[in-house]
Amino acid sequence: MASGPFHQHLLDDLAPPGPTPLLWRSLSQWGELLRAGELEAVLLASVGPDLEAPPAPVEGMEWLPLGRWGLLLACRLNGHDSAAAPPPRTFRFLAPPVAAAPALHHALEEQQLAAITPLDAVAATDWLAALQRGDGLLPVPPSLLQTSPWREASLTAVWPWEPLVERLWLLVPPELAGSAAVLSLAARLRERIAAASR
Repeated sequence: MASGPFHQHLLDDLAPPGPTPLLWRSLSQWGELLRAGELEAVLLASVGPDLEAPPAPVEGMEWLPLGRWGLLLACRLNGHDSAAAPPPRTFRFLAPPVAAAPALHHALEEQQLAAITPLDAVAATDWLAALQRGDGLLPVPPSLLQTSPWREASLTAVWPWEPLVERLWLLVPPELAGSAAVLSLAARLRERIAAASR
């Protein structure tokens, strides 16, 4: 099992980690890893107006729907220094690389309110350092902010001007889609996603 850096926490204690390093990957790269047998399933997310349709066809793979939630915009750390600092004149969106999150980039462009700065960092500390500058808004799942080190960073989380709804999916080979292990995993993930979206 594997996922992107912002969703890997959902797999904690549910499935053994995959052999692949934690990286931002495009949908085609995830598909290649599944076809090569390096992974048995991938947890992925899509953002967009058509929340019922899977992100895109992936040859030889099936999408299992898991649920949805609204993304929050995490912003400036609430430290002693930030309280005294003047607010920035303009904000920018921070986002994963466009190849790894094309739908998110499109949704942010539709808002036309801030420039988008893509980052390829996978470590939470790097994202937190970028937020420390004070002019960044990072769209993140609500559950991510409850994990370490995000929780300890005491970020401010606000709703976006226009809703950013993320749909979560499990991408699996068809021969595994109906297996007891995958169906059980999908059920547990649906429970976690539903609990975090309340």
